[in-house]
Amino acid sequence: MRIESIHLRPYRLPLKQPWRAASATIGTRMGMFVRADGEGASGWGDCAPLPSSGGEGHARAFAALQRGAARLRQLDAEEAFGALPEVASAEARWALEMALLDLSMRLRGLPLRHALRSGAPDALKVNAALGPLDALCAERAAAALEQGFAVAKIKVGLDSPEVEAGRLVELSRRVEGRLRLRLDANRAWRDDEATCFFDAIADVPIDGVEEPLAEPSLERLAVLQKRVPFALAIDESLFDLGPERIFTARAVRRLVLKPARVGGFGASMRLAERAARAGMEVVATSVVESAIGVAATAQLAAALDGDAVHGLATGSWLREDVAEPLKIAGGRIVLPAGAGLGLAPERQSA
Repeated sequence: MRIESIHLRPYRLPLKQPWRAASATIGTRMGMFVRADGEGASGWGDCAPLPSSGGEGHARAFAALQRGAARLRQLDAEEAFGALPEVASAEARWALEMALLDLSMRLRGLPLRHALRSGAPDALKVNAALGPLDALCAERAAAALEQGFAVAKIKVGLDSPEVEAGRLVELSRRVEGRLRLRLDANRAWRDDEATCFFDAIADVPIDGVEEPLAEPSLERLAVLQKRVPFALAIDESLFDLGPERIFTARAVRRLVLKPARVGGFGASMRLAERAARAGMEVVATSVVESAIGVAATAQLAAALDGDAVHGLATGSWLREDVAEPLKIAGGRIVLPAGAGLGLAPERQSA
């Protein structure tokens, strides 16, 4: 297979309401599609830099994507995959590898997940994405429960720990404790604030908490993990603290895997395997990407071992998308039966 051409196309997808986290707030999701053509077929990739990277981070990723696309044109498949480590941006490497794998699997007539792991499932458990802990969050939680979700993710760290703990207790009461809550603090709290917050929600069914500490260290995370019965998770601190140090210390019980941050399918699977050997649960998650980006992360998640609840139900936050989002039923996301990613952009978005 020879890469005959690679085309890039920017997109802007408006959200139904702002997506708020301690590190960033966005109202429009910006990214760039990659289309790789060869032997009469096309493969698609999605370069959607993390919202926390800001305008400069987006510009760096898109510039690296343009350079990488120029490098891969007219190469055969083996040469193209071999050139990916030269791409400077992790988000760009992820998008280019996505497009190359999608093209390759479409030509083979094989769903990508089955190429990554024989026997990979066709549906995955996912958490509902409830957004911030605002006045309407309890209503969104009740709706998620009715839709069959067992776990729901909430952004915290946007108000005082005391206020948010009270809201969580009330929210859990409204859904009669039938929904386990996965909290993402995005490094919002001091150590004492995290401890007080956890004490205040001791009776709430918590699935886990991502990045609780503003200044995380493996030692402080280990102390905090021993205090609580649920999993603490590493996300944006992965490369700050160092994967090998994290896996050796086993300070927390969960790794949140964003393949755009790691830099691709192969790198993500190798990282997940190392985490699993260290006894950590691995959860793959999307960050309000397009349907193409979510489908790619879902294909990767299906190739991971275990029975984790992944964070892939973010498409409902988009007012419009470029393709029909993957179906979610009974708290499970259903992967396409088609070859490669199983879907492609259906319409233009600018």
